[in-house]
Amino acid sequence: MTGPGLESEAGTTAAGGHAEPSGGPPVNRRTGSLLVVVLGATAVWVWASGAALNYVRPALTPYLLAGGVVLVLLGLLPPGGLLGRARPGRAGERVGGAARVSWLLLLPALVVVLVQPAALGAHAVSSRAAVPGGTADTYPPLAPPVRGAVPMSMAEFITRGLRDRNRSLEGVRVRLVGFVAPDRGGDGYRLTRFVIFCCAADAEALQVAVHGDATRRAGDQWLEVEGRWRSRPVAAADDPSPPPPVLDVDAVRPVAQPRRPYEYTIQYGG
Repeated sequence: MTGPGLESEAGTTAAGGHAEPSGGPPVNRRTGSLLVVVLGATAVWVWASGAALNYVRPALTPYLLAGGVVLVLLGLLPPGGLLGRARPGRAGERVGGAARVSWLLLLPALVVVLVQPAALGAHAVSSRAAVPGGTADTYPPLAPPVRGAVPMSMAEFITRGLRDRNRSLEGVRVRLVGFVAPDRGGDGYRLTRFVIFCCAADAEALQVAVHGDATRRAGDQWLEVEGRWRSRPVAAADDPSPPPPVLDVDAVRPVAQPRRPYEYTIQYGG
């Protein structure tokens, strides 16, 4: 039993026969606006720093920027934003538990800014690598050599190495760029690069078995590898997971992670 002016177990105060909430709103307007601004500013920072390319394909980064700008404006502009007129609080108003918990929404922003998660690496490689499907009797001519080797994407090398009946890689010195992933049961390592179609969540690994490198390489180390395709029979068109093609090494050079760490198409054909 409670009397006038005493707080009841339900959290209301009886005064003059009228019950009023003793606590403030779960999340006040200015706190919510500040959180929206911080999250929007984080999205803009991810775009401006180039870190967005660790998570999405380049064509999607303008949408990340646009979404961040919209959030910042929503959190700043009146009537509900930080630049709007603040409503006076009520006497005795308390911060609710939900308001305190709402600050946890800042944790993802802090992780992105302070930790800056890297692009996918060897830890994300599954036991099965992505393999381009189909066959073709002819492929486009190889690009001209640059500094003594033909630069090409992992998708092109794997497709030609597994599917090209005319063996266009025969005797050709090529240059590939990727990171080191362990070759379980092999005598070398697998040069790896992820291909993404939308974002890192749908990534698949493109892999080439590298043989002949006498140096022990650390996992996730980015390398520029020059070498020659080891000739083998063309994989069957209906084989969904043939062994990766082998590259016999001529030269290896450590490099920095490319600004665009992924490839964006697995299809290559004539």
